[in-house]
Amino acid sequence: MGESGHIGGGTTTAVEDWCLDALGGRSGAEPGLGGELSNLTVVVPSRGRPDYLLRQIRYWSSSPARLIIVDGSNRPLSDRIRSAVETHPRIDYIHDLSSMADRLCLAGGLIETPYAVMLGDDEFHLPAGLSASVETLKKNKALVGCMGQVLSFSPLGRYRRSLFSRAYLLLDQYDISHLRPDDRLNAAMSAYNMATCYAVLRTSVWRRSWGSVGEYGSSGAAAEIRQAMAVYLLGPFTTTSHVQWLRSIENPTGLVSPSEMDRRVWFPEWWESPGYELEHSAFVDGLVESVANELGADRDECASWVIAGADVFVDENRHEYEFEEPVQRLLTRLIPSSAKMLRTVARCLPDPLFLGLKRWRGRVMRLLGRSGGDYYGTVEDLPGIFRAEGLVLTPGVVDEIAAIEAMVREFHALRLDET
Repeated sequence: MGESGHIGGGTTTAVEDWCLDALGGRSGAEPGLGGELSNLTVVVPSRGRPDYLLRQIRYWSSSPARLIIVDGSNRPLSDRIRSAVETHPRIDYIHDLSSMADRLCLAGGLIETPYAVMLGDDEFHLPAGLSASVETLKKNKALVGCMGQVLSFSPLGRYRRSLFSRAYLLLDQYDISHLRPDDRLNAAMSAYNMATCYAVLRTSVWRRSWGSVGEYGSSGAAAEIRQAMAVYLLGPFTTTSHVQWLRSIENPTGLVSPSEMDRRVWFPEWWESPGYELEHSAFVDGLVESVANELGADRDECASWVIAGADVFVDENRHEYEFEEPVQRLLTRLIPSSAKMLRTVARCLPDPLFLGLKRWRGRVMRLLGRSGGDYYGTVEDLPGIFRAEGLVLTPGVVDEIAAIEAMVREFHALRLDET
């Protein structure tokens, strides 16, 4: 990609034109895309990845869902993109240099639909999966949130194909429906999985969780745990068997905060370290402030629930940061690096051989019931695996995934000036 291709905000003219083409041609929802999604707002926080925001805008431009982007980048998207977005009835772009927590609070105040969902700037929610979650919440008024199943996608070659794997297997038939708030919280924290972060939530719950999440300078994980705690305290939560979230591994996993490198302290270590006592107090007090009145609970009692829930999480996850032997610490660092190196070497194989090995390994692992059988293959493999794994194969869901694969391929080709 030549230097001349770069424009303001760090993207390229080709990607901007690609985005503008969608905005110009599809400002209204396409026929057949109404229904449940018209009741949903998708919130995308971002920092420093303008090209992925352009991809999000293109993806949601024809959807009846509303899109709110809160961009904390040093520079906003270009004038011509912002001008086009301003005329779109369901897309809002806000450039704000405040913290992620403040931007999420800002987004919460703009939500006008009954339901809302968070999304990473380089990832996708499937319309069919979102619709299933919204429909579940509409049918069961007691539920505060619902999440579908998750596939991750990774590139094959230069993004010409995508490989899909099952992610977050614990979401399968996951349900937290205890009557008492403290019982729900303890049950969720004792076997924690990342169910609430990208779940469809009732808007009031989204505001009291993501919209009130707070800022913790020492631990980014504290924000995730606080968001989850708020959801479980506020009401029952469930999942569907529909695939909802396509998790991208196009970019390194990271936070969208300027202080990213200073926030890698894992929650158990953060919670038990006396040096973070002021942050602990802010965590508990802020969470109590968000949920106590809604629950009609005494604030001291609510605070005791929060502290007990955090202690349960720490007890269950202490092994993540405590090792008795130095050798164990070394292995926890070497094993991921070695696995990454092996994956890199494997990707140098010819595509047919690489795919054949992946398919074979996935089938064997699934037959043995062991981890590693999460590889679901390419788009063509998905219908059979969905049926075998008990995932809902609604009409059009594989077409939705195939369209995303085509979009990802086109996007990266434009970034590499391959078109």
